[in-house]
Amino acid sequence: MAHTRGFVSCARGGSVVVVSASECLQQSLILRAALDDGFAVSSPQETPAISHMALHACATASLRCDAVILVADATPSAALDLVLASIDPTAAPEVILVARLAPDVVAHHDALVCSPDDPPAVLVGMIRGVLRCAQARRAATQELALVTRVLGNLREELDSREEEIQMAAMVQRDFLPLHQDLDHGFQVATLFRPLAGVSGDVFNIKPLDQSAVSIFIADAVGHGVPAALLGMAVARSVELTERDGTSHRILGPGETLDRLNRNLIEHQRGTTRFATAVAALLDFSSRTLRLASAGHPACFLMRAGELPRSLEMPGGLLGVFPEEEYVEASVVLEEGDAVVFYSDGVEQALYGADGPGHPRAFAAASGASSADEVIERLTAELDAHAGSLHPEDDVTLLVLFAGPRTQESVQRRAA
Repeated sequence: MAHTRGFVSCARGGSVVVVSASECLQQSLILRAALDDGFAVSSPQETPAISHMALHACATASLRCDAVILVADATPSAALDLVLASIDPTAAPEVILVARLAPDVVAHHDALVCSPDDPPAVLVGMIRGVLRCAQARRAATQELALVTRVLGNLREELDSREEEIQMAAMVQRDFLPLHQDLDHGFQVATLFRPLAGVSGDVFNIKPLDQSAVSIFIADAVGHGVPAALLGMAVARSVELTERDGTSHRILGPGETLDRLNRNLIEHQRGTTRFATAVAALLDFSSRTLRLASAGHPACFLMRAGELPRSLEMPGGLLGVFPEEEYVEASVVLEEGDAVVFYSDGVEQALYGADGPGHPRAFAAASGASSADEVIERLTAELDAHAGSLHPEDDVTLLVLFAGPRTQESVQRRAA
């Protein structure tokens, strides 16, 4: 009697283990000899490697084969449990039980059943079908293992890229002025919602001297990392002042956009990369806001008791035409006024069946007492709008709020 441990290999025919209960030893040996003869006569090239083991050896075995034939009459249910427990789960062979079984045993166990009275040809045909399926299963298993390995590598790569994007998003957010109290009673507050971790929207608020502050917002074409890199390049290329010896001159918004446009065109290498932007310059003493636009959505002036007013300014996209002209507009801000700068993602997020919804949202936010309150009201409008959980673009809002004049600004104005 041969005891089998491990996998019995046969390149073409596969492998079969015949397990016999103690009371069925003679029966299983006869069955094995009949299988050898049956396969040799019908198809010698596909004869499987048939080995034999006793049932008690299953307790220490790890069966790896294509088919297990269990011959057991006295206690077929217990014998089948022992065989199933000894099978290597990665092999998953088909189990064939040769026994006279009661109906409840057949229903309880997942195994093919063959009667000891069936001719060997029946069992040969059953095993042949099992082995052919096993070959296909092995090939499919190898394919699945390869695909699983590839998918695992892709998952690791995607997780690594996602971690990098999240780190980049943290860096980008850390360098953005999300809230800032300016001099002379002015405030700035922002809402920043990237579509894909990092954003092509960039903005900056930079005091230039004691009397003026620059506000800049831009939207680079596209989404994700490419747009974020272009947005960073745009932000780094902004010129706000011009040095002349030991002194410097503050550039107007139109001149800032003109220089930025030429700089982007100069650094392009065969591909057109463009962006939209608004540059603004706030004079604290006169409370005058000068603006210029490069194809960007128009800012809105919100004043208590009035409908929001669009501040339209002509000017083409950045990075397209070198001779583009950027015309400035100006507005004198009163106490309680708010100016909203925003990216086109806001327009898309608030677009409804009846057309653009952002003017109505700005109207609902009018009359607020601070820049933060304006942002809170506009955020509520965005969140309440259908589809707000799945935006189509980066969403950026920047609010400049004119609070009451401080004593310092009053004294400077009087002087």
